Amino acid sequence: MSVTAVGPALDLDGPLPVAPEYRLLSVPGVLREGAGRWLNGVNVWGYPVDTPSLWEPCSTGTFRTKGSTSEWDQPRFDAFVAYLPFTCSTITADPEEFARRAEVALEATISFAVEQALAQGVAGSTNAFFGDTNLAQLGGAAVTPEVGLRFLENAIGQTGRAGMIHATPGTVAAWEFEALQTEGVLRTPNGTPVASGGGYINTDPVGLTGSDPTVGQEWAFATGPVQVYLADAVTTEVSEFVDQADNTATYRAERYALAIWDTSLQSGVLIDWTP
Repeated sequence: MSVTAVGPALDLDGPLPVAPEYRLLSVPGVLREGAGRWLNGVNVWGYPVDTPSLWEPCSTGTFRTKGSTSEWDQPRFDAFVAYLPFTCSTITADPEEFARRAEVALEATISFAVEQALAQGVAGSTNAFFGDTNLAQLGGAAVTPEVGLRFLENAIGQTGRAGMIHATPGTVAAWEFEALQTEGVLRTPNGTPVASGGGYINTDPVGLTGSDPTVGQEWAFATGPVQVYLADAVTTEVSEFVDQADNTATYRAERYALAIWDTSLQSGVLIDWTP
């Protein structure tokens, strides 16, 4: 009778982290890569936020005077760091391999970090974010996904220019956009690009009802175009700290980011999947 011995467990590479298909950073025109002076912070010079006024060339009296006032925003944004730690044993670990794994995981999830920073802000930062006190709530209370989308589209339409919609994967699923995917971009029937981001989950706008995914209520936002600057991959630093007590080391992948928008459109709606 033969006996098959069982040796040490075989090491296999786990499933590769994959970035979500319709994340914020996949929307055309959003991502800009490469380190630069933006690392020191930026002042965003916005364009006039008004729509064109109308004037009759044969007007007389006070009606002949054209308006001469216009509004525009100049918000300040500072860079922030997205990081991902990975702890392992120094006895069995290959430092370079575990550092690489931390970087791969960060690359797959970097959009989540940026989405969270835009919707919920960064602790200690003064950057404007979607859920701050300037948010204009649409609808006045929780609305259905269909009604919420209409509110967001009209908020963008009132600017007279194109915008973006930001929503959680759950809300995007409720909108059922399967037939509206064009060149890898999720769009509404009006052609508005939609960022489906896990980083928007659990957004709790200042002074307003917060998201509660457990009951199917989450916020979606309408903004103007968003631009995200990421430091080059070659500048990503991995810091190593060895704990002498248990011989473990932590490899921390880091990447500098700057997410900007003109703040002239900052509207949101609380959507109830199952009203």
